[in-house]
Amino acid sequence: MNYLVLARKWRPKSFSEVSGQDHVVKAIQNSLKQNKVHHALLFTGTRGVGKTTIARLFAKSLNCDEGVTPEPCGKCDSCVSIDAGSFMDLIEVDAASQRGIDDTRNLLENAQYTPTVGRYKVYLIDEVHQLTKEAFNALLKTLEEPPEHMKFLLATTESEKIPITVLSRCLKFNLKKISEELIASRMKDILDAEKIEYEEGALSIISKSADGSMRDALSLLDQALAYENYKLSEANVIDMLGLIDNKFALSIVQSILGQDAEMLKDQLEVLDSKYPNYSDVLDNIASITQEIAYLQILDSSKVDAQTELVDLSNDHSPELIQLIYQISINSKRDLAMAPSSKEGFSMAVLRMYAFQLSESEPEQEKAQKNAQKKIKKSEPLENVQPPSAINGQPEKDILSSNNWTKEVAKMKLRGAIKQLAANCFFDRIDNNVLYLKINSESEHQMIERAVDGLNAYLISHYQGFKKVLIQINKENGKTLAGVVKTQNEEQIIMNESRASSDPVVQEFVDIFDATIEETK
Repeated sequence: MNYLVLARKWRPKSFSEVSGQDHVVKAIQNSLKQNKVHHALLFTGTRGVGKTTIARLFAKSLNCDEGVTPEPCGKCDSCVSIDAGSFMDLIEVDAASQRGIDDTRNLLENAQYTPTVGRYKVYLIDEVHQLTKEAFNALLKTLEEPPEHMKFLLATTESEKIPITVLSRCLKFNLKKISEELIASRMKDILDAEKIEYEEGALSIISKSADGSMRDALSLLDQALAYENYKLSEANVIDMLGLIDNKFALSIVQSILGQDAEMLKDQLEVLDSKYPNYSDVLDNIASITQEIAYLQILDSSKVDAQTELVDLSNDHSPELIQLIYQISINSKRDLAMAPSSKEGFSMAVLRMYAFQLSESEPEQEKAQKNAQKKIKKSEPLENVQPPSAINGQPEKDILSSNNWTKEVAKMKLRGAIKQLAANCFFDRIDNNVLYLKINSESEHQMIERAVDGLNAYLISHYQGFKKVLIQINKENGKTLAGVVKTQNEEQIIMNESRASSDPVVQEFVDIFDATIEETK
């Protein structure tokens, strides 16, 4: 059986089939149209992006029986023999194995002879950076003044290792990594032509794993097809690559944010049984939190996103999401220093959980509660109105300039909505419309999602409102954020006073000639 792998079978036969390198193809085709072709071209880029393929297509365009053309016919004897690797005037050299000066001299000795069957004699030197210093020196003169019938095509993954004297004599083309979308599209075309069933989720996973390399993607595709008897399913690709389903990573994030210790423990046990690449799982967690962070600054109603992610973005503070993201990417570095990857990952997850636990009553909320107590003590008893309830909900009249901050402290709000409410102050109630004001410096918090969320909360939790309007004001009134800030400043002053009177602290000041600095 003479099976040809997909990467070779579906190697582009024309420039139009090349994916993701339009900037290189366009330049080459324009030079061919004008018949102004440079004698030495250098193609650089990571593995599997099309360096050798484009070089061969260039050789076909130069030697096509129809003449020098920007698009070879692919049918003439020259094109067919180049595709088959039997064209006598296309000399392919692997610099990894033929890197010495003797090999280069033999190559150049034959260069003086005219082409045998083609229009040009083309030398394709792959991995050219592996040539020795002496070999490069031998090549220099020919590169600078080659015979008219000769073209040099150099390919490398490490152009920085090529001497500058060689680089200066070549046209350099940098080939980019191919996008996941283009890789997936190319695989779809191949599978459709091969009449093989597939799931698009599987193609997406392979495209991501290929890391911009079309050849790697097609090699993984070959492996996946062999793995499941020439059918392609997402579950089998995940199993083959030893990956963890992104949904599993999402459930871990949900358990962390939801403070479900039992579920988190079960998930870690299941994860361990799959022998995953824990670094990849941390990547998935980071990607999920990044999506949540985006949703927190955008209007989620106008974004096509998973319901679970939208819910998480509404229920948790941006600071917490940013913290979990930071822990996940920093923990990748720490995995190498952990006794095992499993322990390193588990500790990272527990760290996320611990920070979430501390966030159950963050410093701001503690300050809000203290501010609420202070308000209660400072206000006369007659100014505190007991909430009259209709179906368990207080009347709108309970809201006033005197107790607005107290009511905001009790509101079960999160994220941007919570921040907006804390920076608003009470203005008036007129015709069942609640008028709030916000300082112009806090105007940036009036994003559509936050305004709509606060409006919906107040109308649903206080009987009698038809609408809530927020107006921008130059001066600030009594806000919860202002009360919290004042209390924090008072606490700092109190701490400094205690520190300055502490005999131990004073001893350190005297011994080391130190000073007590204010903490922010």
